[in-house]
Amino acid sequence: MLAVVKEGPGPGFALREVAKPQLRPGWVRIRVRAVGICGTDIPIFEGVRKVPYPLIPGHEFAGEIDALGPDVQGWHEGDRVAVGLVIGCGECPACRRGEESLCERITEIGIHIDGAFAEYVLAPARALHALPAHLSFADGASVDPLASSYRGIRRLNLQPRDDVAIFGLGPIGLYALQAVRAHGVRRVIGVTPRPGLRGQMACALGADALIASGDCEDLVAAVQSANHGRLPSVVIEATGKPEAIGEVFRAAGAGARVLLLGIFHRPAAFDPAQIIRKELHTSGSFCYNWDDFEASLDLIARGLVRTAPLITHRLPLARIGDALSLIQKREAVKVMLEP
Repeated sequence: MLAVVKEGPGPGFALREVAKPQLRPGWVRIRVRAVGICGTDIPIFEGVRKVPYPLIPGHEFAGEIDALGPDVQGWHEGDRVAVGLVIGCGECPACRRGEESLCERITEIGIHIDGAFAEYVLAPARALHALPAHLSFADGASVDPLASSYRGIRRLNLQPRDDVAIFGLGPIGLYALQAVRAHGVRRVIGVTPRPGLRGQMACALGADALIASGDCEDLVAAVQSANHGRLPSVVIEATGKPEAIGEVFRAAGAGARVLLLGIFHRPAAFDPAQIIRKELHTSGSFCYNWDDFEASLDLIARGLVRTAPLITHRLPLARIGDALSLIQKREAVKVMLEP
């Protein structure tokens, strides 16, 4: 089968013909029909994020069950599935609470073990979710980034009176925007350095105001102005950029809830005085559990969150080099590869 292989440290990858993965008890082999490129994949390809080598990355995916391993029940060859990347050990206290994203020995498909930038991939049956017939494989491959934002948003206890500012309008930020809109909040403000295509998408998906932070001399004042003179009661960080952290806290109103969704690959320095003096309620959110994924799939299935507007390009697996170039040039929002 054709696969994208990260063979060692440093930037780069290789397209290789490799053996089809062999089945194991409790696991299934999936024929990959759609796999999205995530912001987490970029540091892997660039050699910034350490992973085991060789590795086939790719964790936002959906497809059809090609074969069942021993001891798999309730699934059949040909079933259409979306797959969560999180595999908990099943034994630690977090797993026993159903919080496998906090597992002491967490394993993630496409990060710790071979993923879906390939024609076939293995996944444990307990990570599978049935993909409704009216949804596309691209819809199924989009559940992962939605679930990554929705996990934290579910715990914000959003209210109709809340004003929300979202820093970062990549896929995570745009899915977060739709998720908070689904909760019926009063106002949503998008903040991004260069609005462009992503800003247009944000407005189409329900943003009430858009701020080009790269052009602001006083970003906090701009947020306040866009929110009718008030600082927001909820601020969501979805940039993954350490330099944005300070502005995120400064833009939060007194007593606000601040949710950190971005994955940082460099240290972030900020003044905690903002958290203390404004009594901010700060939380982080990492990955998702099975229930978060299922709830996110349901949002898409009911049409409360749209995936198609975010998918700007669909390319075959062999053109992954072109796909990465589009992302690096900010000419794409979400690229979907179709092996």
